[in-house]
Amino acid sequence: MSSIKNEHRLAHKLILSVIAAFLVSAAFFLVLQNTARNMIRSYCARPEVIAAHLEKKADSLQHYIKDHNISISGILELDGWVAREDLTTVAVYYDDKLLYSSYMVFPNFSLKSKTPYESLSLNNSYTLTFCDGEALVFISDLFAHRYTDYATYLNLVIFFLCFIIIMILLISKKVAYINTLEQEIQVLEGGNLNYAITIKGNDELASLALEIDEMRRAFIAREQYADRMRAAGNELMTGISHDLRTPLTALIGYLEVMEGEEVPTKQSPFLQKCKNRAFQINGLINDLFEYFFVSTSGDEQLQLGTYAAREALNEIIRDYAFLMERSGFTVINHIELPPGSIKVDGDMIQRVFDNLLSNIRRYADPAHPVRLESIFQCHELLLIIHNRILDYPETVRHTGLGLKTCEKMMSLQGGRFIYGHQDGCYTVQLGFTLI
Repeated sequence: MSSIKNEHRLAHKLILSVIAAFLVSAAFFLVLQNTARNMIRSYCARPEVIAAHLEKKADSLQHYIKDHNISISGILELDGWVAREDLTTVAVYYDDKLLYSSYMVFPNFSLKSKTPYESLSLNNSYTLTFCDGEALVFISDLFAHRYTDYATYLNLVIFFLCFIIIMILLISKKVAYINTLEQEIQVLEGGNLNYAITIKGNDELASLALEIDEMRRAFIAREQYADRMRAAGNELMTGISHDLRTPLTALIGYLEVMEGEEVPTKQSPFLQKCKNRAFQINGLINDLFEYFFVSTSGDEQLQLGTYAAREALNEIIRDYAFLMERSGFTVINHIELPPGSIKVDGDMIQRVFDNLLSNIRRYADPAHPVRLESIFQCHELLLIIHNRILDYPETVRHTGLGLKTCEKMMSLQGGRFIYGHQDGCYTVQLGFTLI
């Protein structure tokens, strides 16, 4: 089998694709992240932006104080507002004293004194009204961090989208090639074995395509070989028919003439033996042709139909018994057919019984009766035939080719055929599935 040279593992390619997609996406993410931070830092450093944002916070706190009727003496109730306002700190001064701070290290100083905490300028101080008076409130909010978090979340989404898009672009050719292979395999399944498989690349997919194409070519070669064998077999059988039937027919004719003439040869004990041997060879040829025909028959040549068991078998069995009686045999018929149906090919069933009749005539002992019986068990109808065998010398024992032909024909119809002998008694069973 051919192989792909310098094969690169598909897994390695996929790993490299993942790494490349990750690096490109990560670089894009870092660029976006750095740009977003610079823009946010520049925007949030503008005094008008800070003032507007703190003004909104002061308004929100004033509404909260009003809605909850918070007094200076109950200043700790501001914890509820602080808890919901993330990244925001509040300090409340009343009469130059710190009454409330949401941050533990918030400076406790006198507003009238000079202190090093001049960052707490009056720019972020607001006078808010409580139920029992007014107080000076300092508000600090790290809203730039909040915007940075939002930008980070957005950049992460862009990172994953970029990663997925790059991966799709990198593996799209492989996916398209897989789809092409799938369509071509469906063409092969449809029976068009002359359709060549596309081989592209040098990885496992290309190797798989090559193996499928070689299997296709091997199957074509096997079919061509089988066709040649069938043609040769047919030619062989034709030759056998021509080469054997002609001299055998002449031999039988000569022997019959010799039997009718009053010559010493008629008294010879070998004359009848020659005739029997000639008829035996002729029957063997017929069996061979029958077996060859059945062995090469396919399911498409069958004409199976569903028939009532009595309708399909009654007449055949009656004719079978009648012909055996005409041949000098005593027939004891105990066959009773059930009311069910069977699925058979009518012509093939007739040929099965014809073969059995031919075997009875050739090999059964007319001094003993032929018994026919039927058994119904487990949705199966069994027809059983018993007869005694003639005590032939070993040199003229039959080959069993006719019985093998019957077995093959019953198998093609989904039935069973069993045969055997014991103590000179031959038994044949035909099994039909009842539906």
